[in-house]
Amino acid sequence: MYSRELDGKTYTFGVSGKLWRDALLMYDHQTRSLWSHITGEAIQGPLKGKQLKPLASMPQIAWKTWQTNYPQTKVLSVGARESFKRDNYADYHKSQRAGVSGTRYTDKRLPNKSLVIGVQVQTKDGAPGRDGDHGRDGADGQPGTAGQDGADGRSGSVDPYNTQFRAYPLTHFAKTAVINDMVGEVPLLIFHDKVSFATAVFKRNIGKDVRTFRSQDGHFVEDNTGTRWNLVTGVAISGKEKGTRLERLTAVNIYWFAWARYYPETTIYKP
Repeated sequence: MYSRELDGKTYTFGVSGKLWRDALLMYDHQTRSLWSHITGEAIQGPLKGKQLKPLASMPQIAWKTWQTNYPQTKVLSVGARESFKRDNYADYHKSQRAGVSGTRYTDKRLPNKSLVIGVQVQTKDGAPGRDGDHGRDGADGQPGTAGQDGADGRSGSVDPYNTQFRAYPLTHFAKTAVINDMVGEVPLLIFHDKVSFATAVFKRNIGKDVRTFRSQDGHFVEDNTGTRWNLVTGVAISGKEKGTRLERLTAVNIYWFAWARYYPETTIYKP
């Protein structure tokens, strides 16, 4: 999810029908520039190189769970109700096909069609996402396959915020709904509920106090101070922090081959 505002203007977007690296390209109606829906960057047209601002959201969740937490939600309906009962890509999801271009993917750290939670974190001093103490890096730290457009697999531009990328395989959430991790010096809480498929990523610090979380039931967790949290809303529901909201970060549920192709320098979380 991205903001449609850029440099003081509001843009409207449509589906271009084009693919880049086996992923959808959007276009804006105002300049006809083409935008990657994975990176949010314009790759062609008058706005080439511009970056849309990502908005933190929940990539996927069961309607019942969402409605319980946000009962005033309005539903955007863009087609016949019957269309929501079937998955037009069911055969693709069941197959071993990786994209439609016929490209062979060579990052074999995970199977191509493994589902992961993709996270990007800004870790440079003074950049957003700098709070927290030093901690053990939970990833394997191995480099990925270099992209054709630069070390980051995108435009090759310099990253002033030292953005780091990490993939969390959904297989790690078979017995627990939460992972406590550190990316650089940023303490992260990764949440995935295998029943509702709710996914969320938060900073796990309250000010300078870094918390450790453990699963309780469904989308509820408890930290090491005894505070109970709702991770659909990110809000503390008990304890002295009741009403406090954790800072949510952007995240995406995605196939490994797609995440690794756009962010080949990504690390993979390992307990």
